[in-house]
Amino acid sequence: MIRAQTLLKVVDNSGAKLVKCIKVKKKSGKAHANIGDIVLVAVQSLRPRFGRRVRLKMNKSEVHHGVVVQTRRLHRNQAGVGFSFNCNSVVLITSKHKPLGTRISATLPSRLRGLKWAKLAAMAKKIV
Repeated sequence: MIRAQTLLKVVDNSGAKLVKCIKVKKKSGKAHANIGDIVLVAVQSLRPRFGRRVRLKMNKSEVHHGVVVQTRRLHRNQAGVGFSFNCNSVVLITSKHKPLGTRISATLPSRLRGLKWAKLAAMAKKIV
């Protein structure tokens, strides 16, 4: 359950390392985000660049959209099997719902594929 002011880890290669949730989109009041929800985030820290050919796609304190892909909260599927992840993670996307990075370096839940995020599931390293 992600609320405002929550620190999230970025699991794609867009250039950000740590982001802070500003607002949960399409929810009203004191809302919280679960897996597959869109959040508005501000970049807190960046990944280090190695070599001059690497071009940064973002700067610190920029605002981007993101999709929550991992939460520490326990989720159960219809078979009753529960799973939770080690940390709260997000993948950065554009305002037109296209991913900013080209790779995702984390295990994603298969539930994302059914929630209109099949592109993210295809880019993932592993799906549980």
